[in-house]
Amino acid sequence: MAACSPSGGSAQDAYRIGCPALDAAVSGSGTVKGATIKGLEVIRDSGQLDPQPQEWLDAAIKGLTAASPKDLPADARKTLVDGCADHGYPLKNL
Repeated sequence: MAACSPSGGSAQDAYRIGCPALDAAVSGSGTVKGATIKGLEVIRDSGQLDPQPQEWLDAAIKGLTAASPKDLPADARKTLVDGCADHGYPLKNL
């Protein structure tokens, strides 16, 4: 997983890893959710991101740790959907 690399990853890594994980989590697959959360936390905590991808990562981690990602506030949902779409990963399940 790219997010586990020593460099901490990049904003593009966040979307490449996080968007498919969000879709999988919302559709019911929790098999890789824990590892994905850890990977996104590594990228988030790297100190290498601009505010927009940092905000997206915070929303993604909240979505992945929520009991039901569909219960996310509208602004967090919009952040996730727009961020994924803007980076070529349209969400299908959120």
